[in-house]
Amino acid sequence: MGKIPAALITCALACGTLLPAAQPAAAATATTVVAVGSTNSKALFNNAGGYVASNKRFAQHYYLKNIKTNRTGALQESRGGKWVTVQRLTWRKQAGFTNSTAVTVRTTSTAATVTKKYRLVVNATKQEKQWISATATLRHQNPRHYTGYKRTVYNTIKKYCPDVIILEENRTRSYTYSTSLRMNVARRPAGQLLKYAALHECAHIRQFSLYLPSQQPTLHKKLNAIYKTTRGVEMAADCMAFRMGVNSKLIFGTYTKNCSGARGTAAAKLLAGRKL
Repeated sequence: MGKIPAALITCALACGTLLPAAQPAAAATATTVVAVGSTNSKALFNNAGGYVASNKRFAQHYYLKNIKTNRTGALQESRGGKWVTVQRLTWRKQAGFTNSTAVTVRTTSTAATVTKKYRLVVNATKQEKQWISATATLRHQNPRHYTGYKRTVYNTIKKYCPDVIILEENRTRSYTYSTSLRMNVARRPAGQLLKYAALHECAHIRQFSLYLPSQQPTLHKKLNAIYKTTRGVEMAADCMAFRMGVNSKLIFGTYTKNCSGARGTAAAKLLAGRKL
């Protein structure tokens, strides 16, 4: 084999043909914002369902995943066209964990019926960019301002559920959202049937107010065992409604009318604001 000219060796080294190509550095995993128990972690106050009862503050918990350093931020409310900080926040890095400590953000309190806009801000650091949530628009409603059918429902339940969002339901069944604590009440004839529909949903408000969304499987399990069914939460709401004044003898279509023994004890305990 002949001798390789020095010029060719120089070219080969310069062109990289004799050396492996340099590999790019692995990109660091980006920090993400996580809303605990929410169906949409990027939507601020998503679990509120667009409404907040006046005189109450809706709360949501957030943590940061893959946090690099402690991060600061703020909950802001739009006032007069400007974003005003209403809560300062700090997420702290936890050694050995990908998740930061959690913070709790809360809407501001008002007795008015008014629409408010909020946003969540995570401040920038030397390593990471600023993060700003999409604007959340929430309707703060004071049920004392309701009129018509909603006012009739509110007057029926106000002793037990004084601060609650009520919507009129076009379908025949009434229901309650376990995260936002909003009740949709179907239009019913006046009398015991309306009273039952309203107070049954109010009973759910009382139940879910005691047990956070993450704790509600425990509530279901306990009530199913007590009522010996898979509809324990519904049967307990019936028994609670009867204790709130519904005459079980004058209505039909209930989940149960048997509220004796442990069934009645569980209903009374929940109605009194005590966990099982």
